[in-house]
Amino acid sequence: MTKTKEVKFLKDEYAKKLLKEEDCKEYVASIIASVLDLSKDYVVNNLKLLNDEININESIKKQEADAVYSTNEHIVNIEINYNNSLELQTKNTGYIAQLYLTQIKPGENYPKIKPIIQINLNNYDIFNKGEFIYHSIIMDTKYHMIRNKNIEIFDINIDLLNEIDYNEIEKLNERDLRWLLYIFVCEDKKAREKVYGESEMMKKVNDKIDNYQAFLNQWLYYDKEYLDNCGFEEIGRQKAKKETAKKMLEDHLDIDLITKYTGLTLNQIENIKKEEN
Repeated sequence: MTKTKEVKFLKDEYAKKLLKEEDCKEYVASIIASVLDLSKDYVVNNLKLLNDEININESIKKQEADAVYSTNEHIVNIEINYNNSLELQTKNTGYIAQLYLTQIKPGENYPKIKPIIQINLNNYDIFNKGEFIYHSIIMDTKYHMIRNKNIEIFDINIDLLNEIDYNEIEKLNERDLRWLLYIFVCEDKKAREKVYGESEMMKKVNDKIDNYQAFLNQWLYYDKEYLDNCGFEEIGRQKAKKETAKKMLEDHLDIDLITKYTGLTLNQIENIKKEEN
């Protein structure tokens, strides 16, 4: 399974955080509305971000889904999949099962189950058929009769967008999923601004991506500065991380991002703040 080009902004440090930003709620709603052919206004007005920690079973530590939302009619799990593997597919299937099971309450014989919609934003073509969207449901293989209407999976081949010139994307409208998702493959800021024009919704998304990029550049600077000057042999890896975190805190950077890029836990970051105070 080959990829034509690295899809930089589809990585967790960009896409996963972007999909959970309150400022980008309209953008997420637009993606869901386009995939499910719903009114964007309906989705925006009913969209709620859920806890993304999902226990697949008691013997496994909590697994964190990328972005889980609910509407009045659906539960939507959006997953960022950068490299395909059996482990990844097993994990994603586990998310679907868990989201289904959490709706069944003790004592309810016939609970009302919200359909589970899993939208996979993939950096690969899962079936190698050259399609942009694949729609999977549970059905009989001979008669093609649907067995369960409550589980649907949409696999979006983001990598395919690398083959489309931004001038072609610019001609599409905001209901088109290709227009909405092209931002993940376009690293040229000027091209993104040209494609999305005066769209306030996409300006917010663009600004978030630019902010993430600036943060990553800062983090790489801090990391190199402290690790090069201090050295692992002299103070050890953990102390270097703490010094990096202190500098980031001084610059009022987002704590969640500090924990992500230093590897320190939230409690460790809080303790560093207390020490500094």
